[in-house]
Amino acid sequence: METEKKVTYTYDPTAKQLNVLVDGKVKGGFLGDIATNRFLELLDSGAEIKLTNVNTESTRKLKVRQLRAIWIKLGLDDNRMDYLQEYGVDSTAKLTIEQLDELIARFNTDKAAEKRALRSNALVILNKLGIYMTNNDWTAVNNFFMSNKIAGKLLFKMDIEELKQLLKKLNSILSKREVAKAEIERLTINN
Repeated sequence: METEKKVTYTYDPTAKQLNVLVDGKVKGGFLGDIATNRFLELLDSGAEIKLTNVNTESTRKLKVRQLRAIWIKLGLDDNRMDYLQEYGVDSTAKLTIEQLDELIARFNTDKAAEKRALRSNALVILNKLGIYMTNNDWTAVNNFFMSNKIAGKLLFKMDIEELKQLLKKLNSILSKREVAKAEIERLTINN
């Protein structure tokens, strides 16, 4: 004889998330307005519903795992200390949920691919300028970018608009350098 399974629900009004649990294990759920509507229906039916809050420790741990997975996918996990320093912590476990949400949004968008492409273009130009000659040697690159005439901040801290402005500056510098080089060659040949 099969035992009866106990179906319960958890509802998070902040996240608008309704989970369906069978014998204490999540088996499905609803998000958004559908979750809210289903929650109201369940209230009328007398079902067992536990209200939860998104700001729980388990949710925070889940967000830490999500952030680390994003960083690993983007190849940024080795540089995580650079990102954590912005928040004054030395571990992702010490970030608040709000900080985790901010970092996840920062790296988990289609804009992340655009940022990577812009950064890559900047490094190509820096290579042509003779500043970024050795892979992973960031000393000269960081010093160059920290100049207020160039950017005043490190490459990874720039947003898309700042990167676009940086590329304009770098292309201008490269163009001027090439014009000057061509003029020197012309004068050398003519003299």
